[in-house]
Amino acid sequence: MLALGIVLLLLLLLFIGMPIGFTLIVVGSLGIFLVSGFDTFTGILSSTAYRSVNSFTLTTIPLFILMANFISKSNIAKDLYDCILKWIGHVPGGVGVSTVFASAGFGTLSGSSIAATSIMSKICIPEMVRAKYKDTFAAGLVASSTGTLAVLIPPSVPLILYAVQTETSIGHLLMAGVLPGILLAGLLCAFIFITSIKLNTKIEKSSWSERFASLKTIWPMLILVVFVLAVIYLGIATSTEAAAFGALGALLIGLLIKRLNVKSVIESLKDAVQQTAMIFTIVIGGYIFAYFFTLTGTGQSIISAISESGLSKWTILFLIIVFYLILGLFMDLIGSMILTLPLVFPIIQALGFDEIWFGVVVVLLLEIGLVTPPVGINLFITSKHSQVPVDRVFYGSIPFIGILLLTILLLVIFPQIALYLPTNM
Repeated sequence: MLALGIVLLLLLLLFIGMPIGFTLIVVGSLGIFLVSGFDTFTGILSSTAYRSVNSFTLTTIPLFILMANFISKSNIAKDLYDCILKWIGHVPGGVGVSTVFASAGFGTLSGSSIAATSIMSKICIPEMVRAKYKDTFAAGLVASSTGTLAVLIPPSVPLILYAVQTETSIGHLLMAGVLPGILLAGLLCAFIFITSIKLNTKIEKSSWSERFASLKTIWPMLILVVFVLAVIYLGIATSTEAAAFGALGALLIGLLIKRLNVKSVIESLKDAVQQTAMIFTIVIGGYIFAYFFTLTGTGQSIISAISESGLSKWTILFLIIVFYLILGLFMDLIGSMILTLPLVFPIIQALGFDEIWFGVVVVLLLEIGLVTPPVGINLFITSKHSQVPVDRVFYGSIPFIGILLLTILLLVIFPQIALYLPTNM
């Protein structure tokens, strides 16, 4: 009964708008106090805040965020889109396919769903509308695909957080997102190609000289990201060391191509500190809330109930997938993951599913929530920058949400899509 009351309080605080990190701290602290008394409460709180984020592994997050901020401040997104458009804009659906590739590329450079969606909304949607795509189709594509590709293709902050919370390999998690990201991009491109033929959309032709000239500003950043991923995959460096090199490389390249100055560097540092503080607050809250669940034995009780229910492992997995789809309607990705993993992850382990594979699946599931009402932050971001009403953005997103669900289904049927690269590292 106490656990139920605490969960109801958690939902109430989230409903009235308290940030997820502070909600988890308040609710978890209250639960610990009621279960174990004042001494245990003060003992846990006095040490958890420091121990939960005092991790060499966790430094990967601020370093990748800093790298992403340097790249974003270098205004490389427009150059990336123009370059891809010049190379493939002449094929049917080239403008739409360029949007997918640019989204995947900038997602790789930034690692942020919200940042990638915001920037690509400004750049890609006007070009797609000029190429005779419907504004709803263009907005739906950017809202549903850009952020998803950004969190699948490394560096991905959600995948790093999943690895830290579940004590799995960050390198394996980052590599596990690559092939699912490529699969999703391929499915999106196939759908765009078919739609473009029906709509008779325009194509963009460019000369070979224009194509090669478009590579001038983007190739250093692309080589940097490929190098960072390669040293992780080959085991030459840890993910933290690779992130540090990536941040330094992004800074030096931005300065050399004269896209960064003292002001933009300072802004990048400030943004990195703010984003890291927000994420680490959620991590601290998640640890405190997990302590409460451990003390009450709720997690073990749920695992026992499931094992005695007689349901097959696939039925339980289906229920977990539905649970995350519903949760994503009301909570942000990172908050949802930190809140639920202490409860769900032991169930996944008990059922014998692969932990690395599940990380990719859960991030994909929660990313769908970013393009579904009532929260749907990517819907609002896309609407703001494209001037397309939110309801029309959601309407345009529906077929792409279907493609996201198809990707998840393929991952469930063929888990090796996510596990091939980690297995061969």
